Amino acid sequence: MIKECNKHGQTKHFPRPDGAFRCGKCASQWVIQNRRRKKEKLVEEFGGKCAICGYKKYAGALDFHHLDRKTKSFALSVKGLSYSWDSILQEAKKCVLVCKNCHTEIEAGIIKL
Repeated sequence: MIKECNKHGQTKHFPRPDGAFRCGKCASQWVIQNRRRKKEKLVEEFGGKCAICGYKKYAGALDFHHLDRKTKSFALSVKGLSYSWDSILQEAKKCVLVCKNCHTEIEAGIIKL
């Protein structure tokens, strides 16, 4: 349904379980911001920097590398940050925080943990 959004003007709105409608663009922005906040908080709780090289400029450039693939329940990337905070914390405890460059080198076998 096309409705007026105070922020986005005429845009598609989607029904909510409570019977109200929500602007699709506003909903999407909320999800993106919520995932970003969770990632920043998670990075902070796990040392705030790459365990290998010390990179710490931008949380979005840091990854959680699973130490044992067999114990991995889900990836702590975009979709994984939609889980509950407790689930995210439990999954992160199975990981080491590394920057994207070091993560790539770990996956390639260049860096050994």
